Amino acid sequence: MPHRVGARSMNTRTARRNRNFAAIIIWTLFACFSVQAGATSTVQLPSWVCAHPDAIFIDGFQPAAGITRLPSNGSGGAIGNVTRVVNVPGYGSHTIHLRVPPSYSANHPLPLVLALHGQAGSPTAANTAAQAVRNAWAPIADAQGFIVVAPVATGGSGGWIAPPPNPSDYSIFAAAIADAEAAYNIDTSRRIGWGFSAGGHVMHDIMYNDFGAPVSIDTFAAYSVSAGALQDLACQGLNASQCNALIAAASRHIPIDIHVGSSDPLLPNATSDRNFFQNNGWVLSSNLWFTTFSGGHTYATTQLGEIWSHLCPFQALP
Repeated sequence: MPHRVGARSMNTRTARRNRNFAAIIIWTLFACFSVQAGATSTVQLPSWVCAHPDAIFIDGFQPAAGITRLPSNGSGGAIGNVTRVVNVPGYGSHTIHLRVPPSYSANHPLPLVLALHGQAGSPTAANTAAQAVRNAWAPIADAQGFIVVAPVATGGSGGWIAPPPNPSDYSIFAAAIADAEAAYNIDTSRRIGWGFSAGGHVMHDIMYNDFGAPVSIDTFAAYSVSAGALQDLACQGLNASQCNALIAAASRHIPIDIHVGSSDPLLPNATSDRNFFQNNGWVLSSNLWFTTFSGGHTYATTQLGEIWSHLCPFQALP
């Protein structure tokens, strides 16, 4: 069965959403007649950045266009499979699993992938699931040169605790990113989000809802969901028209990759989500990718490699 997000109170979320929904409509109307000052923008980097992630020059020449990087300038941290602990005020200490490629050098800022597992069944299983997603991403991280950050869900069924209230597991995401960026030199303009199942539901939620969480659409350059669905959290309690309005109110067309199995029960939901994005200006093979593969409710390293190839070129600049 599809994994569900663990949450403190969906009634609280629905009540909060109802208070905010009128604001979404007002914001959408306002956006039609104004331009946001200082909004985050999506930039597509030249292809050589992904083909040669460690390169400074290509064929002996500087690239025609300058590349902007926003290094965090962290200088410490171990290499390989790493376990760290972050503290969230009011929410305790939490385990984070990282993959740092053997080629890592503090002189070269690397992208970061925040990888969220699906609902695991228990807290112990959640820790195992976090290591599993870290391990699945590891070969790609090592080959392509980025750091994987995989938090552990805190829900009693091994699922994610979504806001409101705060703090929540979303606070862990922010703390995990901040900790990695303090320990390693990370290009903060190239944070990529990915989630499987319940982790995918959470990724959608981060991008299109604002419940006061310390992570948002502005935190990420791009994101991907494997077997995730808008209706399972981001649009939970909304009808199709309201969900469409929520997507329309997004501050930018953040690049999105959707992967789903051909026999996954969530395939109809994922297909509907693709249509929501297309209807609101996302363009297939430009800033929206929709891939079905032979299989069920699962993911594999091969698919993660495809996701990285799609999203690697993007960065978010203030």
